[in-house]
Amino acid sequence: HNDNKTFLVWVNEEDHLRVISMQKGGNMKEVFTRFCTGLTKIEELFKEKGHEFMWNEHLGYVLTCPSNLGTGLRGGVHVKLPNLSKHEKFGEILKRLRLQK
Repeated sequence: HNDNKTFLVWVNEEDHLRVISMQKGGNMKEVFTRFCTGLTKIEELFKEKGHEFMWNEHLGYVLTCPSNLGTGLRGGVHVKLPNLSKHEKFGEILKRLRLQK
């Protein structure tokens, strides 16, 4: 990870490699730019050693978990809505929006 712990690389977790960029606040562009820069550097290091990420024209990036095929990219946001969670129809709202708590 970097000094600020906003860029991390996990090895041999759910997939062989998991690259994470995160930070508090709302600057999604900064988070995504850091992710792209870091991933590009990792890819360059792999290529120097004669390796590359597995890619298939039909499937996209091939990962060990089938649910991650394609871009392999997953995004997430944590939002604090304390009053909404107290609402009697909170579970119904989450279900309708296809969200999880």
